[in-house]
Amino acid sequence: MPAYVPAQPDLSIKYGVVLGLPLDLPQDKHSDTYDAPAIENADVASSPIAEFRRHIKTCSTLPKEVGPSDKVAIKLRVMMRPDGRLAADPQLIEGTASAKGALLMQNAISALQSCQPYAMLPADKYSEWKVLDLSFTPQDFGGAS
Repeated sequence: MPAYVPAQPDLSIKYGVVLGLPLDLPQDKHSDTYDAPAIENADVASSPIAEFRRHIKTCSTLPKEVGPSDKVAIKLRVMMRPDGRLAADPQLIEGTASAKGALLMQNAISALQSCQPYAMLPADKYSEWKVLDLSFTPQDFGGAS
């Protein structure tokens, strides 16, 4: 029988690095504010964000198992690069715990990945949109009434 080998920490923890993310994201190891509410609201004009949301809707389809009136919602954390592309895969931060919630999440992530780059986001405001928490309901998908 082989000897017990303890599990090794993830490389990002072992070496204190954030893999796959832009270098200018904060890497404060002593702060546990990942899920903390925003201190300030982003000052990005609503027009680019509204255009961003409309653009995502053109790339998305509502899963056939989810109806437009279903009470299901998810929120994804999206990390962006200055060129308007995703810096990492979107991460679920809250959502309806159901099969429909999982389908909604998969389709939202697929839409976010296929719609890039997001040229409508103003480059001079990158610090305000480099990390976005985006909510999705069935109404946010193409084909929903």
